Amino acid sequence: MDDSLGREQAVGLHQALERASIGRRRLWVRYLGLGGTADELEVEAYLHQCLDLPARERDLLSWAANTLLDRRYHPRVPSSADLRRRRTGHCVPERTA
Repeated sequence: MDDSLGREQAVGLHQALERASIGRRRLWVRYLGLGGTADELEVEAYLHQCLDLPARERDLLSWAANTLLDRRYHPRVPSSADLRRRRTGHCVPERTA
């Protein structure tokens, strides 16, 4: 994986899934429901930083994870836009429900 933004997103997603004990298949099914197109093996490879995914697919995975996380106990998984703004120093306000 050459894309440092994609790598950072993959690491954060992997950590969030581990902390929250969310299975990868559960994530993948939710991701497909949101319009994701990568197959289960591709998502697994991405989570292990062995495969690059386009920003759209990475963001759908983050969105899927965020819908599965209990916000009281787990921070949200950032999108690629969130990470870009952090890198450039622009503030990203947290959304509240």
